[in-house]
Amino acid sequence: MNALEIAAPEGLDCWNRIGISGDRTCPELEEHIHCRNCPVFATAAKGFFDRSAPSGYLAEWSRLLAAPVEPADSKYLSVLMFRLGREWLALQTRIVVEVTMPRAVHRIPHRSNETLIGLVNLRGQLQLQVSMHGLLGVDTSIAADSKTAEGRPRLVVVKREGQTWAFLTEEVLGVHRLARGRLCNVPSTLANPANSFSQAVIQWRGRSVGYLDDQRVFASLKGLVQ
Repeated sequence: MNALEIAAPEGLDCWNRIGISGDRTCPELEEHIHCRNCPVFATAAKGFFDRSAPSGYLAEWSRLLAAPVEPADSKYLSVLMFRLGREWLALQTRIVVEVTMPRAVHRIPHRSNETLIGLVNLRGQLQLQVSMHGLLGVDTSIAADSKTAEGRPRLVVVKREGQTWAFLTEEVLGVHRLARGRLCNVPSTLANPANSFSQAVIQWRGRSVGYLDDQRVFASLKGLVQ
């Protein structure tokens, strides 16, 4: 609703007759410049918002607010795709906080290991950085295949149920919206350690992308600091 569409009793809507929406002959315009700055308009606006609700208005909103919330579009899935070594993986974008440049890592005495790397400073806050390579069992000594373009390392920050973690990737392929029908079952015969954390496989541009189960991933990460 436009500010000048406020209803008023006939004859009292001076803004529509002599004001900014009328012929602009109101002498108060010289001082107030615009009707929305005028006390007369402010008084009319207060009366508009203080008026009684129309018949059935409250009942209709009560019904709408009581209805169960449905996903905007359950047929599609938004994921962040990234690469670890030769492995193409994906996580739901709802848990991704940001993707940023790598940071200097500060090791934690007697705690840092091949999976719990240390602490990184993100906008003045220290966050734990982990190695997803170590957690998922990805071999970092294996080079990327010929289909992989030269990527740039990126730090991915994820958060779920109050837990925040950062991990380094060789390449981030961005956010992609995919039809859920493109999800395939994880082949049980495929000898790949990362499969134990995958809930599905996405076929994307000739590649098989492991769609990670973030609940399983975060449960394992939480075990690192307990």
